[in-house]
Amino acid sequence: MTAPDPRAPIGLIPPLPRTADTPGAVAARMDAVTLAWQDLLTGTPTARLDARPHPHGWTITQLAHHTADAHAHGLNRLKYALTTPAYTIQPFDQDAWLTLPDATLPVQDALDLLRTTNRRWTTLLRALSPAQLDTSLTHPQEGPQTLWDLTAKHDWHLRHHLAQAQLALGVSP
Repeated sequence: MTAPDPRAPIGLIPPLPRTADTPGAVAARMDAVTLAWQDLLTGTPTARLDARPHPHGWTITQLAHHTADAHAHGLNRLKYALTTPAYTIQPFDQDAWLTLPDATLPVQDALDLLRTTNRRWTTLLRALSPAQLDTSLTHPQEGPQTLWDLTAKHDWHLRHHLAQAQLALGVSP
């Protein structure tokens, strides 16, 4: 068995089944992954948080801060799309965001933001109907998509960066 590619340890973003049960299942998975982030990093010595999953990758601290920021962006995108007709996503420069002073806060701050943001994400997901997830939005670089696509991307994103952090710590994803 070969080791996972640290740049893509869980592969590509899979599409979500468009069923009434899917939003709740995705919410449960997001909850579990958020807890896994907490379990992985709580109590990890600060020096270990400088590890990288691959030579050109972000540190574990950067992965945690990026994941929390991106999850918050995804939540805002979800809410905007539900409330703003023909919503166009505002992209963010993820590398530039990691140069800002808040990206040097303790990793627990990122975990706190992730936990709170995820609670809001999953509360919304559990309340949305499949028809609401058919809502369209546009990403300037990726083109038109639905909230199914946005949800799949952010569900995958949580798991993708968790797997990278696990690899950096020598834990099997």
